Amino acid sequence: MREVIDLIQLAQNGDKQAEVELILRYEPLINKYSQQNGEFNEDCNQQLILEFILAVRRFDLNRYV
Repeated sequence: MREVIDLIQLAQNGDKQAEVELILRYEPLINKYSQQNGEFNEDCNQQLILEFILAVRRFDLNRYV
């Protein structure tokens, strides 16, 4: 299993598989926040995944490494 920091770096360099691995790793948390009124909201889930990937792409590794 690769480290999150390595996956972020790979994703920022265009590695789609690294993006998929990050999504899968954080899927339980994304799904948790996709609940509205006790029900799973697919639109919310898709938006959260999109925002997650955008956040990964703009994450400044130099500030934390």
